[in-house]
Amino acid sequence: MAERIRLRPMTPEEYAAYRERSEHGYAAEMAASGQLDADAAAKRAAVQLAELLPDGLSSPGMHLWTALDGDTGDAVGVGWVEVRRRAAGVSAWIYDVEVVAGRRGEGLGRALMEALHEASRDLGATTIGLNVFGHNTTAMRLYDSLGYGVTAQQMKRDL
Repeated sequence: MAERIRLRPMTPEEYAAYRERSEHGYAAEMAASGQLDADAAAKRAAVQLAELLPDGLSSPGMHLWTALDGDTGDAVGVGWVEVRRRAAGVSAWIYDVEVVAGRRGEGLGRALMEALHEASRDLGATTIGLNVFGHNTTAMRLYDSLGYGVTAQQMKRDL
């Protein structure tokens, strides 16, 4: 039986489309979380992505993959991980994980996360972390079921 998800390095063409989509999506998530209004979120997303990916696909420590359906070879998502050497060892940080809209609900998100875990281990990481917006309860349930634990939490309320 084929692996459910295979990762391959993102191509420059895929990266160009991903970068634009990611910037808009990240800004929308920040605005939906109530952190910033839409204009400020768009500006912050652009600045943060420029800082994180100054050299695009060649940015140091960054690994951007296209997720392929293990049976059909169709592109079904993306994963972006940074691997860093720290005093406590090598750690990975997931910046983005995305399954294409038409394929959500098929278990591909879990399979993609597991593929990112394996790829990170192969790159020498012994721990992996991520951030999730509080309104994304579907993702939180998935991460919880994969063994992630809360290491910090920000909260707010309207006055």
